[in-house]
Amino acid sequence: MTENELIAELSAVPEACWIVSSYPNQAGAVMWLPLMKISATGIWLGLDRNGVWTLGRLDGVAESSAEGLPSSWVTILDSDESSLRAGLASAAERFGLSPGGLEKLVPVDDVLTMAIRSRSSHWAERAVCWMSEKDLPGDHLVLLRELATASWVNQRTRHAARRLVKLSE
Repeated sequence: MTENELIAELSAVPEACWIVSSYPNQAGAVMWLPLMKISATGIWLGLDRNGVWTLGRLDGVAESSAEGLPSSWVTILDSDESSLRAGLASAAERFGLSPGGLEKLVPVDDVLTMAIRSRSSHWAERAVCWMSEKDLPGDHLVLLRELATASWVNQRTRHAARRLVKLSE
């Protein structure tokens, strides 16, 4: 699915499905389509009218990824990748969007990189769990090698990172 195809499909979604949220610490607002809840704390993943990914709360603020992924994107790692894909497939069906198109557009590799670079043991562990389920690009192998010896991450995650590196060699 191309960005133009996505925008065309989004234009057919009924107005009642869209919500308006403010941006945190900024003037203005965004009209966006919440697709699926991605955290127990009430954060939703959605798209704005231009096909830009948005994270937000239904009754609060939303963050656009138009200028780059906000750090809040790591919250998608709290579930597993198959749940994310299933949720997006369900949302695509519910809103009349192309099946499989949404999940290919989610910047998962960028989120995994962000999670490891966050130097948060929790997010690094979640990223390694996701990485164990997919083919790894070269830049992720570099990050995993660094993670395998990082003192700021727990031992279980270091060992899991080593295993993934060995499996990829």
